[in-house]
Amino acid sequence: MAVCIDKVTSSVNDLTVLNTIRRRGPISRIDIARLTNLTPPTVINIANKLLDADLILEYMIGESSGGRRPLLLKTNPGFAELVVVLIRSKNIEIYRTDAEAEIIQKITRNIEKSETNEILEWMLEAIEQCRSEAKAPIAAISVVVRGPVNSAAGISLYAPSIGWRNIPLKSIIEDKFQLPVFVENDVKAITRGIYYHDLIKETSNVVILKVGHGIGAGIIINGELYRGMTNSAGEIGHTIIDVAGPVCSCGNYGCFEALASETALEASVVRAIKEGQRSIVSDLVQNDLEQVSAEAVYQAAAAGDELSIAVLKQVARYLGMGVANIFNIFNPEMVVIGGGLERAQYYIEETVLQTVEERAMGNSFRAGEIRFATIEESTLKGAVDTALAEVL
Repeated sequence: MAVCIDKVTSSVNDLTVLNTIRRRGPISRIDIARLTNLTPPTVINIANKLLDADLILEYMIGESSGGRRPLLLKTNPGFAELVVVLIRSKNIEIYRTDAEAEIIQKITRNIEKSETNEILEWMLEAIEQCRSEAKAPIAAISVVVRGPVNSAAGISLYAPSIGWRNIPLKSIIEDKFQLPVFVENDVKAITRGIYYHDLIKETSNVVILKVGHGIGAGIIINGELYRGMTNSAGEIGHTIIDVAGPVCSCGNYGCFEALASETALEASVVRAIKEGQRSIVSDLVQNDLEQVSAEAVYQAAAAGDELSIAVLKQVARYLGMGVANIFNIFNPEMVVIGGGLERAQYYIEETVLQTVEERAMGNSFRAGEIRFATIEESTLKGAVDTALAEVL
């Protein structure tokens, strides 16, 4: 059963401990004290209060370096339920989750060729279905959409895959349900999910690079998501790699996205085939070059297709240039690459690493790490974190 959180977490220290457990748990009391710079007695007192309120649970016996083995603390997943709306390029997914982003209910719909009003009407109906079937009051609704957003106002500024411009999602949903609503860009949600809940526990400066048909980045600086002045930090796909390069969807030439994305990969393969080069890709798409996809290129490369492998290495070279720029500008401990192109890791990793080593300045990369990972699955956790970070 959900509890009244604000009556329990009455101080900044209470919230600090709760959020540390929520994001880093299962975790011992001594590790909470170390991470938060609170004294062990303070952490113990707050943890006891949170346990009494059923916000957290004592979970399991932890590892001991000698002496008594510590009990670990974790979030009580039942302290809240949330509704999460994931608006993707071809479909919309509505989830009801617990406080740890475990799925309780899922509703999906294909939105290709759907009008905006039709999508919004169905979304509201699905949210109402989740709310009506919830076992506890819904704490918040979290919406994740591709493209730039005004997170403060809750507006989807531009979602190119579904043709949205300036859609006031927050006000539309809040007016209907009278619940807190939070709107986040997909890459930033993924970044929150990865940094706070999945891959990374002991790093403070990380860049999550989503490389699919577009390129975007989520930036963690000193343990906090960096948004920039207008919430547009991370549009690294539109930094210039080659001024004489191909035109980008933004209208500029030689953007990182126009050279190192899956869109660039597909375009390069199609161009080479049209110029007369032989490729298994042609067979996979039955000679219909409009059907060439990154997936077809990956399949062809796995079958030993020389053209596909060569183009992947070319894309990897440009990807390495962009990653070198990231190390030069932000000096992160880690860059995580995912979003689609990581499926070709076997063919691109060596070239990416070599290019970064050649182009990153001084010590900016020497102690850094590049990791390839499947990152889309972190979106849901990031969406839940976005909401809970605001309502707690």
